[in-house]
Amino acid sequence: MADSDAPEQQDDKTSILYGSDAWAEYLQHKPFPVRASSLKRLRSLLLSDSSTISDLTHVVKHDPILSFHVVREAEKAHAAKGSRVSSIDHAVSSLGMDPLLAISRKLQPVKINPASVQQKQYLRSLANSYHAAFQVRSWLQRKKLPFVEESFLAALFYGVAHWSLWLHAPLHMNKIQIKVREEQIDQSLAEHDVLGCTIQHISMALSQVWGLSELTIEAQDPETSPSRAMLARLHQRALGDPRLDDEQLREMNHLVQERYFPIKLGNWLAQIVSHNWRSSRHINTPDIIADYLGLELDQTMALLHQGCAAASRHYHVPGTLSPAADMLFIPSDFPRNFQLSERELKQISGKYPQPVKPAPKKKAVPPPAPTEVQTHLPDELANAEIFNQTAERFVKGYHLYTKPTHILQGLMQGLIQGLGLPRVVLNIANTKQHSLKAAQAFGLEKTHPLASYEIDLNIPSVFKKLTEKPGLIWIQAENFTKYKPMIPDAFADQIPESGCLLMSVFRTSGVVAVVYADAGETLQLSSFHQERFKYLCSAATLALKRMSQ
Repeated sequence: MADSDAPEQQDDKTSILYGSDAWAEYLQHKPFPVRASSLKRLRSLLLSDSSTISDLTHVVKHDPILSFHVVREAEKAHAAKGSRVSSIDHAVSSLGMDPLLAISRKLQPVKINPASVQQKQYLRSLANSYHAAFQVRSWLQRKKLPFVEESFLAALFYGVAHWSLWLHAPLHMNKIQIKVREEQIDQSLAEHDVLGCTIQHISMALSQVWGLSELTIEAQDPETSPSRAMLARLHQRALGDPRLDDEQLREMNHLVQERYFPIKLGNWLAQIVSHNWRSSRHINTPDIIADYLGLELDQTMALLHQGCAAASRHYHVPGTLSPAADMLFIPSDFPRNFQLSERELKQISGKYPQPVKPAPKKKAVPPPAPTEVQTHLPDELANAEIFNQTAERFVKGYHLYTKPTHILQGLMQGLIQGLGLPRVVLNIANTKQHSLKAAQAFGLEKTHPLASYEIDLNIPSVFKKLTEKPGLIWIQAENFTKYKPMIPDAFADQIPESGCLLMSVFRTSGVVAVVYADAGETLQLSSFHQERFKYLCSAATLALKRMSQ
C-alpha cells in the first residue's frame, strides 16, 4: 500500500483505543489489502474460460489474505445452513466462480513500497502466520492425525490482529517495537501497556466477531495457553526428567492431545523465529516439538528448517526478510529496520490513531511538609504488642483463625496497626481467572488507582513472578530501572518516588494474595520495615499452609 493509498482515519484518531473490546470495534470493518500479484492472478483465472476450481484453489491457498477473505465469505454461507468450512479447498468449491469474482472485485491491491516499514511489517506478519500454519500441517500429517486442514486454517488466522494492527494502528505497533527491542520489556507486557490488552486477546475478539471457527477461537483464547511453569514441565518431559510425578505427566498428556496445542506451538515457533532463531526464548521450543512429534532433536530441527524454507517459497514477498532467510543468517549485531522512520512517522501520523491511553486518575496531592522535614518512616513499631501478637498467632496457631480470610485480616492489622505502614493494599489472586485484584486498601482514597487495580496474570510482570513462588520485591529509586521492564505502566505511574514493597502470600494449593505497601508520597521505607514486612507475610504463609493441611 503506497503512502497515498493509506486509508484516512480522521474520525478514528480522536478516540482512545484501549482494551480488546475497543480494538475489536475499531478493526472489525477495516479492509485487508491483497498483494497485487496474487490478486491479478486470481482475477485472470476467474475471467478465463479454461480455469478450473483446482487452479483457483492453488492461488488462494498460497496467499493468507486471499485465504482469509474466501474463508470468511464461505463461513457466512455455511452458517446459514448450520455447517462449517473445513478447508480452503472446501471454501473455494462451495462458493464457486461468480461469488469469487465478486470478492476479487472488492479487494484492494497492495502496491509495493520498499521504503515503507509499515507495509513490510504487515507482509512479514502474514509470512509468519503462513509459516506457522505450514509447520502445523506438516506435524499433523506426520502424526497421521485428523482435522489437518481445519488446524491449518486455525493456525493461519491465529495472528489476524498482528496483520490488522500493522495496517490500521501502525503507531501503536511501532511503540510496542520500541518497548520490546530498545527497552527490553516483555512482549506481552509491552502490548498490554500500549493496547490495554495483548494482541492475542484482540485476535480472539476479532475471530468471534467475524465468525471464524471454534478451533481458531479456542487456540487464540489466552485461558487455554499453558503457564510458564507448564512450559517448563513440558521441557522437562521432553528431556525425560525423572522428577515429574504421575499427576504432572497426566496433565501434560491431556494438554498435548488438545486440538489447539499444535496451533499454539506452531505460532510460538513462528513468532520467536521472526525475532531470532538463537534467542533464549527459542531454546526450549524445538525440544518440546521433538517430544510432541516423537523424534530426536536433530531430526526435528531438520524438519523445522525444511518447513520454514518451504513456507517461504510458497509465500514469498519481495522486500521482506522471510523466516527462511532468518534461519540461514549467522548471528549479527547489524540493526534491523523494525521501527518506523522519522520520515514515515511524519507521513502517517495524521492518518492513524495515536497511541494514547485513558488518562490515569491523579495522585492525591501530599499535604505541605512541616518546617522540620521528615524523610523516613521512623524505625520503630507503631504498636509492638499488636505486631508481636499477630506474628505469634501466625507461627503457633490461633483457635479463632478458622478461615483464610481471618489470617489475611490479621496480616493487614499487623502491618497497619503493628508495623505502622501508612499505605497497604491486599491484592487477592484468582487462579481460575488468572487475575490479581485489589480487595482491600488502607491509607488510600477509594478513587486512587491502586485501590481498584487489576492485573492479568497471563502477562509476564513482577506480579506474575510473585504468584509463581513466594517472594519479596523491594522497589526503590536505586533499582527502579531494573524492575521497570517488568512493571505495567499503569502501576508504575502510581508508585511513589520512595518506592514500595511487594510480597506474595501462599497456601499449599498456591498463591492467595500479593501485599503492596509503601510509606506514602513524602516518606521512605528502610530495611527495618522491609525485614518486618517480610517476616509477617512469611508467617501468614506458614499459617495458611498449616490451615490447608
